[in-house]
Amino acid sequence: MSNVENYDAFFTPGVEAPSTTSKQTEEYNPTADKGKGGLYQSIIRFIPWHQDPKHGSIQEKWVSYLVDPVTQRGRYIDCPSSMGKPSPLQDIYWKLRKSESVQMQKLAVNFSRRHSYASLVQVIRDENNPEAEGKIMVFRYGVKIWEKIQAELKPVIGESHDPFDILQGKAFALVITKVSGFNNYDQSKFVDKRIPLCIPNADGKLIPITPQSNKKEIFEWVKTNSPDLSKYSYKEWDQDTYDYVNHVIVAVTGEGTVSQKYANVVSKDSAAPKPGTAGDTTLQGKAGITSSDISVDDLDLGGDNLDIPDLDLGNLSGSKGVSDLGDLDDIIGKM
Repeated sequence: MSNVENYDAFFTPGVEAPSTTSKQTEEYNPTADKGKGGLYQSIIRFIPWHQDPKHGSIQEKWVSYLVDPVTQRGRYIDCPSSMGKPSPLQDIYWKLRKSESVQMQKLAVNFSRRHSYASLVQVIRDENNPEAEGKIMVFRYGVKIWEKIQAELKPVIGESHDPFDILQGKAFALVITKVSGFNNYDQSKFVDKRIPLCIPNADGKLIPITPQSNKKEIFEWVKTNSPDLSKYSYKEWDQDTYDYVNHVIVAVTGEGTVSQKYANVVSKDSAAPKPGTAGDTTLQGKAGITSSDISVDDLDLGGDNLDIPDLDLGNLSGSKGVSDLGDLDDIIGKM
């Protein structure tokens, strides 16, 4: 190895920044911790998936977060029960739950599952992440937001509404607070005003589409600018997944021999799930503003650089020190 110093390279390094991963750029991951004072608020609208608008716009599956007690690392595992298949995760969960041993019953929580959903959204207004505005991104969410979507599609009272209709879909006011250390979405809601998909014109200005817009051009723009939602559907287990699940089962229950493949791994990573997902059960640390402190009527989204016509949502004036905002024409923008 040469000891000759390359002074020219040092003074003119030409550093190249590493490209961000698709997961970082394609996912919309708002959390209370990323908001102002423990409160995150934005306006989004749901977008149909161009490959399968009717059946694929909501990707649904059961997931388990398995923590390896040997390494203290964890990873999400798609549960085969998502596809109606036998699941080793469910087998061990119910075996432990039905055990006569109280200690074994408590271990069942290590193999619990939860519903996970993913859809495409267009970010309309987000002062916490202005670079996302106008983009179509993947939004992963939990059962609470899914229930709000279901309430629009199949209301008990009143007319149904399709949030994924690109012309007549309602805006969704996303309000994330923190309750007992968890992200809370109770104050999020669909607002009454419809908001069309917006696409940039030649000058890069976002323009709402109309019934007279060219359908082919709209479809091609959505196709080109949408992440691949199929990556968020259920994935069949490979051998590595089987090995990991078997290892965790053995390590947690103490039955069998711990695999040296994992036993030799040393990690300081926390066993807690990674923060930042949109699921309703994501742990986020100590409580900040709670759902009782703020409501959707207190939204303060500001800004005037997005032109959305006729979006009067009524008075959104704040009652807890938030300035009087008027209607959504003032919040999102004016023509």
